[in-house]
Amino acid sequence: MTELCQILYSEEYSSTMSALRSLLEQKLYTEEALLLTEKALDLLASHYTTWHYRFDIVKHLQKDFFEELDWCEEIALENQKNYQIWNYRQRIIEEIMQNADLADKFQHRREHPILDMMLQQDPKNHHVWSYRKWFVERFGLHNDEAELTFTTKLIETDARNNSAWTHRFFLKFKGGNILEKDIEEEIEYVKLQIDLCPQNPSTWNYLSGIISETGKNLVEFKDFCLVYGDLQSR
Repeated sequence: MTELCQILYSEEYSSTMSALRSLLEQKLYTEEALLLTEKALDLLASHYTTWHYRFDIVKHLQKDFFEELDWCEEIALENQKNYQIWNYRQRIIEEIMQNADLADKFQHRREHPILDMMLQQDPKNHHVWSYRKWFVERFGLHNDEAELTFTTKLIETDARNNSAWTHRFFLKFKGGNILEKDIEEEIEYVKLQIDLCPQNPSTWNYLSGIISETGKNLVEFKDFCLVYGDLQSR
């Protein structure tokens, strides 16, 4: 059968991947193989097999996992929409946490600079938000002030950033029991945001989520909602 469309890879990419496949087939976990994975990922950062191979090499050579996280940050900044990077980073951190000595050295706040930078560049980057959610859950950071402050800043910049609202809801209402006073404070916060931009679906969805999650009586919100009830007819 004749191929309708053949992908034209560069000579550098073809030769690099050919060499990488050869090492992988031989199950070689060497410094040479590690350097080759770096070159391959520089050419195509979304190549899943290369990430998997690199992970095995790093473990086999007992490389410094913290240095690997630093290297991974450089790749992430150059590849905004890449999912594999964050999956790899997650695996490296899990390896760190399985080692008592390394786990003692790991500070969860080291993740904030790269995550904040990535989301400042692209506030709706789904891959980074997914990783951030895992990170919060993994280290029990639902009540972390830095996390909440970050969502507040993003919302102040763009109140229609549904990703920021979703993460905020996850922080506030998916981390266990929440005090009634905190619920009321969050209701007042979202009401203020609705006042600023009544036709923003993200804020109304957030309020609806609070009502659903907490079992609040809809009647409590009747007067507030009626203020904006005729917006659709304008």
